[in-house]
Amino acid sequence: MLQKNDRGPKDIDLVARKQDRRRLQAFFEAEGYEVDRHMLVAMEGHQYLFRDRERGIDVDVWVDHLDFCHKVDLRGRFGTGPSLMIEDLLLSKLQIVELTNNDQVDIRAILTVHKLGYDADDSEVIDVNYISRVLSDDWGFWKTATGNLTQLIDQGPDDAADPARDLREAIDAAPKTVKWKVRSKVGERVQWWQDVDLPRDTY
Repeated sequence: MLQKNDRGPKDIDLVARKQDRRRLQAFFEAEGYEVDRHMLVAMEGHQYLFRDRERGIDVDVWVDHLDFCHKVDLRGRFGTGPSLMIEDLLLSKLQIVELTNNDQVDIRAILTVHKLGYDADDSEVIDVNYISRVLSDDWGFWKTATGNLTQLIDQGPDDAADPARDLREAIDAAPKTVKWKVRSKVGERVQWWQDVDLPRDTY
């Protein structure tokens, strides 16, 4: 519960299924939020921005994907709980090209609290096979994610360094798709991530 002098959230990120977009918009508008229609048109319904101007709260909602430096496809990945599955939460951090200190803390926390597993049924265990499959189909995403893991490894030793190393080795050992191999030949000569620092006023 927020105390009198506590600051509430100002920016909230959510993900929704495509079939829930109308209900989602109706819910936020009923709660007094305004939908940014310029962004809605520009993003062709793949991203929403809802604003509560009175309280100064912005709510970004991505539809079926998280689309930042790299795209995380969440179709078929929505569980029964209120948060992303742990693998997708980890990927949402590993896809960041320039990690902040807070991003590093988040990755370390995930790797420290959650064990690595293979095709794990336990929602608290990170499914290494799933992460390897995602990154083995996208060289750019692989480049960014493995670079971030290596950064954590090099900053060790700590409780996150060993799982980071194990995850990196599993990712590298996984067979790569033709798409991955073709893009790898281009390498760093072409930018391998999307720029996401455009101001909202652009939309």
